[in-house]
Amino acid sequence: MADELRSHNVMRGTAEYVLQIGYVHGDVTVHLPPAADPVERAAWALARSIRTQWSAELNAWDLASAEPLAVRWRADWPELRGGGGPGGQMARMADVFLGLGHRRLVVLGGPGAGKSTLAVLLTLELAERCLTARHAPRDGGGGEVRPPVPVVLTLESWDPSREHFRGWLARRIAEDHPGLPRVDGDHPAARLVQDGLVLPVLDGLDELPAHRRSLVVREIDRALGEKDAVVLTSRTREYRAGEEAGAAIARAAVIEAQPVGLEDATAYLLRSAAPQVRRSWKLMLDAVDREPEGPVAQALTSPLMIWLARRGFQAPPADPLDLVRRPFPSREAVERYLLDLIIPAVFTRQPHSPDRLHAPSQWNPGRSRHWLAHLARHLTGRRTTEFAWWDLHRTALVRVMLLPALALVCLALSQVAAVARDWFVSSQAGDPMAGWGLELALTNGLVHAMAVWIAVDMWFGFRLGRPRRRANPFRIGAALRSAGRAASLGRGLKASAVVALPAGLFTAMVVGAHDARPYVVMVVCSTVLAPLVMVTIAAPSDTEDASTPDEVLGSERTAAWLSVGTVAVLIGVGQGAFGWYVYETVGAALARGVTAWFGAAAMLLLMSLWSRWLLAKGCLAIAGRVPWSLMEFLRDAHHGGLLQRSGGVYRFRHLRLQEHLADTERGDAPAALPYPRDARPSPYLRPPESAAASAPLPRFRDALAEFERSPLGSLKGWTVHHDTHGFSAEGRSRRLSLAHWPVILFLAVMVFIRSGVQGNWLVAAGASLAMCGFGVLIMLVHWLLPPQAQALRLTPAHIEFRMGRHRGRLAWADVQSVAVRKLIHRKRDTKVYALHVLPRPGAPAPARYFRGGDGWFFVLPLSTRATVPVDVAAALRNFAGSRWQEPPDFRVPHAGQGTVHIHNEVSGQARTEGVIQAGHVHGDVTFGRPGGPHGTGPDAGQDVRAGQEPPWRPPEGRQP
Repeated sequence: MADELRSHNVMRGTAEYVLQIGYVHGDVTVHLPPAADPVERAAWALARSIRTQWSAELNAWDLASAEPLAVRWRADWPELRGGGGPGGQMARMADVFLGLGHRRLVVLGGPGAGKSTLAVLLTLELAERCLTARHAPRDGGGGEVRPPVPVVLTLESWDPSREHFRGWLARRIAEDHPGLPRVDGDHPAARLVQDGLVLPVLDGLDELPAHRRSLVVREIDRALGEKDAVVLTSRTREYRAGEEAGAAIARAAVIEAQPVGLEDATAYLLRSAAPQVRRSWKLMLDAVDREPEGPVAQALTSPLMIWLARRGFQAPPADPLDLVRRPFPSREAVERYLLDLIIPAVFTRQPHSPDRLHAPSQWNPGRSRHWLAHLARHLTGRRTTEFAWWDLHRTALVRVMLLPALALVCLALSQVAAVARDWFVSSQAGDPMAGWGLELALTNGLVHAMAVWIAVDMWFGFRLGRPRRRANPFRIGAALRSAGRAASLGRGLKASAVVALPAGLFTAMVVGAHDARPYVVMVVCSTVLAPLVMVTIAAPSDTEDASTPDEVLGSERTAAWLSVGTVAVLIGVGQGAFGWYVYETVGAALARGVTAWFGAAAMLLLMSLWSRWLLAKGCLAIAGRVPWSLMEFLRDAHHGGLLQRSGGVYRFRHLRLQEHLADTERGDAPAALPYPRDARPSPYLRPPESAAASAPLPRFRDALAEFERSPLGSLKGWTVHHDTHGFSAEGRSRRLSLAHWPVILFLAVMVFIRSGVQGNWLVAAGASLAMCGFGVLIMLVHWLLPPQAQALRLTPAHIEFRMGRHRGRLAWADVQSVAVRKLIHRKRDTKVYALHVLPRPGAPAPARYFRGGDGWFFVLPLSTRATVPVDVAAALRNFAGSRWQEPPDFRVPHAGQGTVHIHNEVSGQARTEGVIQAGHVHGDVTFGRPGGPHGTGPDAGQDVRAGQEPPWRPPEGRQP
């Protein structure tokens, strides 16, 4: 509406429409507001989505109260010395954070101290400021400061050995918020990260395995620029341990949660208690106040335990006085009791809602605990904290059931083919070729559907294995635009070749036929229209809101049925046209079309994530490990505050709850998650004789890890020479080819299905085994080829490396870092680790053959674990110096830890805790002195007898 409208048709103000009646005399002046920057508009949309997402999470956690629990924090940064640190007011916390010289904050605390809750509350405060200060300058000029958009992410999904921090951050934003306004036709995530408009709020550092924490912190610190901001949460002990190892966020402010005072806990519990239980709360808290050092009072210093107590005793018949009536021996016993209490409190028996199959609280508490315990054990076994429904089929029980399920599908296909063949052959006066035509149509349907799936998967960069919210396929134009933005020229050409080359060959074969129309129809329907429709169905959504697990699952289900109803139909139409050409009857066309449609529909459903989810859920539900309505159960657990949602996955709201459910259900003692590798007994160390008989054998994977740390010189085919002038290792390795197995297995399954639908099960099994044997033969032939030469040489001046006929060399002055990373060769994950070097900017790069990714170049392939032989590690410490980033889980046993019982000779020098002679030591053990950072000096080459102190000291800052 206009602010002012005068009689002379002059309007000042803001109006959506202006209507002039009559003739216009003079000029019409229109002052339009400045056009919004596309990047700023995308940042504003992201902030709105973040606010909506995490406001819903706070409501689910029952933390949207106007007076939350007061948690006191101790600040450790220069700007607030002498102050008490930020309190419970998020506005002040945001002001302090934005006023830091470097907006980097580390939030520490014990288990259940409220770290994640503080991160979410700070995220909401900053997101609200982003929305209200939309047009404020970023640098703070002119008064109001516009903060970066906070994005809460868990570090579980980041592998720093494969992906740069900025790349991972942009990828997660694009996956969780696919519909942000485009910038120059592309998703704005990369631009938002590049322009510093995103504040990563990183949660779950302490939930990572011990060998990954230091690497993750180092890579984050290395990726942060001068003006980049970050918020990181972690348990105090885990972060301090990494800090002692040199892994910390530079120039970061640190706050640490303090125990909640008994007065604050009492005020909060009484304020939030229901009227019918408030008297019991008062009596219980008075009793606790009389014993401030008791186990109950100690347990109620944790915000998590206070929340559990509040939820557990929210309504009768639960009585808070049970906390003082029961004789708890320790604080841990009180905490376990409260953790056990939360599930019956969330899943109480309430009347059914007429609109739902199960009311939110209608689940049996005992069975609910059993189901949640199974999910906790599943996550613990996979060393993760994120439950993704599309990964549920990876459990052992479901994998065992995959083969019977495939057999049932083959049986169903064979029955359909048999019924169609009998009906059609009888209608064709016993023509024996009629049945063969239906079998061929079924096989063509399977093969064409598989080709379409592979082409679409290549189009989207092999992303169909991870679901995402899909675009509306009925809005064809928008879906095609979304599919075009999600692809690239190279992937598009490869995907087109998958369907175009077979179609071109088939067309060339039928050129000259007296009637090519049925062939043209089959080619157009199966290789042109079907892939186009499939691309439209698989296109990502353009919605700005974050995806939820239910929305992602519903999108996958819709996409699966749409592919059956459109893509499979097009393939069936193409085969039906061919049947019309051969027999010139409607029945022949229908028979071939329906049979091909059935085969294509079966293949598309089998390849979909939704069918794998159904198989996994069905198997686990029959075994009693999960409910049949699993997603509804998870949704109710989320509404009850037990789980949280993030990017289409569920997580236990607190790691402590996951640990408790997994441990108590299994009957084991509580243990940290994930289990640190160094907590397991090393197979190198022989236990004392008194415990040797009862000591458990080392696990296979741990024994394999210790074997992979063995000196490179002890391996067959390798020669190692190490002195004060350099380290050289030469050897030959045989290559074991595995690249042919996907094609072999695909063809074997196709042969098995085709023979099975004819009832020839023996032929099907024999042909499939023969093809698998052919794959094994290819491996053996490849193994018998001449081994590939490899070499690595380290000197005080440079590093040299060789792989076959490819050679490389870099001066140490041109090397920025040396580390063990995942080997990404020619944009393909090889599933093995390798020693990599990172050249400095502007330095000459090695040959393209050695290119690994993110600017790194591999120099020596190692193994399937992030470890390195001890002699190579010692040489890298000696010659690479501070450039060498030792794997966090790499350990060399200290002398005196036990008797080492491997039987290998170690030639060379080990510059760490010493050279360890396996088994009983016969004779002398000598240590060659490196004599300085590069192994030179007046004392180089001096020997020290075993049991004597070596005459050299380790580098500055390293303890022997």
